[in-house]
Amino acid sequence: MAVDELAASLLYQVTALAGEVAGRMRDGLERLELTGPTANLVWVLDPDAEPQPLRKLAGLLRCDPSNISLLSAQLEERGLAERRPHPRDGRVRTLVLTGEGREVRERLLAVVARHSPFVGLGAEEQRLLHSLLAKALAEDR
Repeated sequence: MAVDELAASLLYQVTALAGEVAGRMRDGLERLELTGPTANLVWVLDPDAEPQPLRKLAGLLRCDPSNISLLSAQLEERGLAERRPHPRDGRVRTLVLTGEGREVRERLLAVVARHSPFVGLGAEEQRLLHSLLAKALAEDR
């Protein structure tokens, strides 16, 4: 397979995989009353890590900071998260999960694990794929 064909095939597979994930997740997200974007934000809000600035969350989700503001407001309205000053720099706003938000995040992770197209891969295959995807997504190119 020529390099251009391989690149096109990889992009097709990734796009098809994204569609497969979205389809498999639809019912679970509806039960949690989350949209895809709000689920992604809940997902990256690790309750055991230091709170991240809203701007950094936008970078992680590869979206405009104004989108994070809108999604943050939606999560706050539901009582799942709250914006707070950064612990070391009060000028910077962060988003942290509430107790209810932590519960929803746990349920979200369970839905993801149950409906993942990767369940058929062994642990070593999943680690390899994780490493390759991380490399492909790295910003230091």
